[in-house]
Amino acid sequence: MDMSNNSSKQVQCQQFTQAEDGINTQIPAKTQVNIGGKAWTQSQLVQVFSAAVDAVGAVTAAKAQLQQLVVSQGAAIQAARALYIELRQYAETQWGKGSPVLAAFGFVTTQPKQKSSATKAIAAAKSKLTRQARGTVGARQKQAVTANGSVGLVLVSANGQAIPGVTQGPVPPALPGNAGSTPASK
Repeated sequence: MDMSNNSSKQVQCQQFTQAEDGINTQIPAKTQVNIGGKAWTQSQLVQVFSAAVDAVGAVTAAKAQLQQLVVSQGAAIQAARALYIELRQYAETQWGKGSPVLAAFGFVTTQPKQKSSATKAIAAAKSKLTRQARGTVGARQKQAVTANGSVGLVLVSANGQAIPGVTQGPVPPALPGNAGSTPASK
């Protein structure tokens, strides 16, 4: 609830209590007064203001008690939830995750859904199309791919010409810019 609303009610309760005091001291007990087009006795006026003050006090006390109950409820639920998780772990360890004994504790055992044959066929077709689109192959298909020739190293200058006399490994193939010259190997 809004704090300004609470203070407003407290101010009103103070005003009502002062009104009661004024009624008791200024209006004689057996006298009737005409207020708002209705005849009132002293006790009737005091009763209305007293009921309002009592109602605000009762609500304030009930609200404080409710707040305490909500806090204790939260703590109790949190403790029970932690114990529930631990109990489930214990039961699954003791009897197994798929055991029907777990139902006695209120634990639901879930079995993985079996896929229908249609779902399996669609998944296989999608997988095949994906592999074709990406150009991926399996391990046996990779073994069939081999390279011809051997590995070698040729150092090339900034202008793209092979540097003569600086090679490692077997004799490299001729570069496009040096069709007539073959570098000597070390």
